[in-house]
Amino acid sequence: MASSSSRPPKKGLLNRGLKLVGRLTSPETRSGKVFAKAESGLTQVSSKLSESPTWLRLSGGVMRGRFNLRIRRRALQERVLQALRMPASSDVESMRDQVRRLSQQVEALGSQLEMAVELLERQQRNDRATGSLQEAPPPEPIARRRGT
Repeated sequence: MASSSSRPPKKGLLNRGLKLVGRLTSPETRSGKVFAKAESGLTQVSSKLSESPTWLRLSGGVMRGRFNLRIRRRALQERVLQALRMPASSDVESMRDQVRRLSQQVEALGSQLEMAVELLERQQRNDRATGSLQEAPPPEPIARRRGT
């Protein structure tokens, strides 16, 4: 059974395709003249439409309706999934954000713990170097102000 991947790709396929498009749209050929007329006609029509307040209002209304339909469909999907006790995409995204925040907090706590361990090790090395293994004196009490 011969596989299609064993055949070498045809060289110059893109090149031939671009040449064909160039010939078809060339102003010297019949198809090129038809293309140029169609392009200029469509350009004029689209220019007039883009300046028409009625067209803009209609196209804006259609777009707004489509966006609202998409929003309602997504909300309905989420309600159905939640009714079936299945996670909706918003639930998954919320959980993903919570896990990301938790991961950042764990990373910060790990960094703080590493720093505390380094400080304790440095303090122990300093104590050994000075030869003082005795306990430090307790801190002096802070005098309180009267009336507070």
